[in-house]
Amino acid sequence: MNERHQGAGAVARTGVKGLGRETTDLRAGAVFAVLSVVLDGFLLSRIWRWAGEQTPGEHHSAVLQTWGLLAGIAFTVLLGVAVAGQRSTPQRRWRCAMLGLLLGHLALAAFLALVVALLLGGAIGGIP
Repeated sequence: MNERHQGAGAVARTGVKGLGRETTDLRAGAVFAVLSVVLDGFLLSRIWRWAGEQTPGEHHSAVLQTWGLLAGIAFTVLLGVAVAGQRSTPQRRWRCAMLGLLLGHLALAAFLALVVALLLGGAIGGIP
């Protein structure tokens, strides 16, 4: 088949195998989204844990951390959509976007664990 005349061959080139694959992509995306929402809820509860007792400086810091989290979410979702590509199905783009979001959260958790470990180990001016 000539590549200029894609027709039904376009589906085969994207690796999509039909409705079953689309359903799997939707379900996987939903699982990744739920896990990400749980992680976001935990992070936001940590950021805003003393919301009623914060000084103006602490409140400003919490707002900046919240915006940073939202920016990270937007970046990882857009990165996931970009990785999926233009020729993928909407279900595949959804799954890749939510996988990017979840991987971004896991990378953030790994980074924070590394910083805490370095602080506690005294490598970066932490507890002597």
